[in-house]
Amino acid sequence: MCGIFGLISKRKDINVAQLIREGLERMEYRGYDSAGIALVNNGKIELRKKAGRIADINADGWFDKMPGQFGVGHTRWATHGPPIANNSHPHMDCTGKIALVHNGIIENYQDLRRKLTERGHKLVSETDTEVFPHLIEEFRKTGLDLKDSVIETVKLCKGAYGVVVCDADNPEYMVVARKESPLVIGITEDETTYCGSDIPAFLPLTRNAIILDDNEVAVLYPGKCEIFHVDDGEKAKREIFTVDYSMDAAQKVLDGKEYKWFMHKEMHEIPRKIIDQVRMPQEHLDEFAQAILNADHVFITAAGTAYYAAIAGKYQITKFGGPYIQGILCSELVDALPTIPPNSVLIAVSQSGETADTIEAVRYAKEQFGVKICSVVNVVGSSLTRYSDHVIITTAGPEIAVASQKAYCTQVTALSMVALKIAALTNTLTTDEIEKYESALLDTAEACALILKDEKSLINLAHKIAYKSNLYFLARGISTSAAFEGALKLKEIAYIHTEAYAAGESKHGPIALIEEGFPCVFITPPDQTYPKIIGNVMEMKSRGAMIISVVADYDVNISEISHHTIRVPIKNNKYAIAMSIVPFVLPLQMLAYFVSDYKGFDPDKPKNLAKSVTVK
Repeated sequence: MCGIFGLISKRKDINVAQLIREGLERMEYRGYDSAGIALVNNGKIELRKKAGRIADINADGWFDKMPGQFGVGHTRWATHGPPIANNSHPHMDCTGKIALVHNGIIENYQDLRRKLTERGHKLVSETDTEVFPHLIEEFRKTGLDLKDSVIETVKLCKGAYGVVVCDADNPEYMVVARKESPLVIGITEDETTYCGSDIPAFLPLTRNAIILDDNEVAVLYPGKCEIFHVDDGEKAKREIFTVDYSMDAAQKVLDGKEYKWFMHKEMHEIPRKIIDQVRMPQEHLDEFAQAILNADHVFITAAGTAYYAAIAGKYQITKFGGPYIQGILCSELVDALPTIPPNSVLIAVSQSGETADTIEAVRYAKEQFGVKICSVVNVVGSSLTRYSDHVIITTAGPEIAVASQKAYCTQVTALSMVALKIAALTNTLTTDEIEKYESALLDTAEACALILKDEKSLINLAHKIAYKSNLYFLARGISTSAAFEGALKLKEIAYIHTEAYAAGESKHGPIALIEEGFPCVFITPPDQTYPKIIGNVMEMKSRGAMIISVVADYDVNISEISHHTIRVPIKNNKYAIAMSIVPFVLPLQMLAYFVSDYKGFDPDKPKNLAKSVTVK
């Protein structure tokens, strides 16, 4: 989950260290425990690394003052060893000539480390990464060049890696390799080549990009690169593509307004992202929906926020004429499904398309059982898209805040569009009915815009719950997705213990904890679950709970029995109600944000978390 950024250039008028440091800051959403930079400087490696966030480390220009012609940097999310300077990347070999950064996990590093130590190597960190430069060192001593040494090294390493290697004795190029961890290349032709964990790393510098595939190695020269297959060493052909989104997405400015945090700014992007999603290309929708209908068995998988979006999508697809769908957390799928029946489809939902648990589940289903993969993903060219038979790209765009909100809203919208397409293909609804539901889905953008305009009431409520120790989030039916998402957000960025339940389960244990003032958040759209959830609200209120209800703005009954209400501006008809999941979730995401900000936390970079979870 770490962030990588490096460059090699013909230009002599640039501050290489400063450019790398700035690129790393654009990657900090991937990890921010520690950071380091290694530069090749006239036949030597200049190395600086330290625990902490980049801005603090570089407060006196410590990184920016580094001399060197080219190199690479790394911002870390700790896996092997605590976030201290010794464990920070880059790591070096015994000669001090080879510097390497790594994103991923090497599963057999203990065995490799033991053998290297027996052969006299001195490894100074607790990381799995450090075996890489020492293995490359050994292959270099046999006479192999840097590229072939990297190829032979990655053949020995089991697990996931995105690596960048600099060799002080090879000033003409550096080498990168990828397997199951993202690595992208940026090109300013005949001038500069960049590499990073994600496109925003180099987006202010070039829009020309190449995405490295699994089991590939690339040699980066100034302004060009060559790509090779690890298995046979043969060259791979790859077209440069133009990135079609702007760097505005990686700035805290929207429509001329500067926001304190990315999370707040990205919430305000949601209405336009919903509109973009509803207007997605229809041909991809048709293929995706038809694949689901053609299957005998359908599963849906994801992790975290994406899984809660998947739950909402599962309800929508079934409601509008689709088949029964079994939802399984991606980290549990391999164990939960020792066999998968023939003619199955797996729907995978992901923001980054690189989540290790999701990729493992998809590969298992596809490679062992021939399952067709339909993915809903936010990143073009990501690992998930390449494993998929059918892909819907969400319109969230770059999401810098670690805690997702845009992605959830566009994922739910995309899956709702799939549901309506299934209704059309199966004649479950008339054309007129489908158009009304689509119009209602489009109207959710306006509902979200109105919610975002009225932040004051949510800020006041955030202050009331900011120092509560525990909260429940309760809902029924499709709204359980909102309950789980609301609870997760408050955990992630405000560090409050929360639990989400289907409201009917609350009396089977959770109610035992209710005491005077215990906050219970109910998500209560006026759908078929409304009469039953009134009873659940009363059960909690009669035991002293503080009732906070998310209701339609025309609600009366639940509002009367609640201490606080969050009112959602939707129309009073079945079309608006059926498509209202995103407007009912957004205020919960906003509530978590305002609690976090009120308590003085950084909502963009919550502790112990990173954006793209590339470890299992």
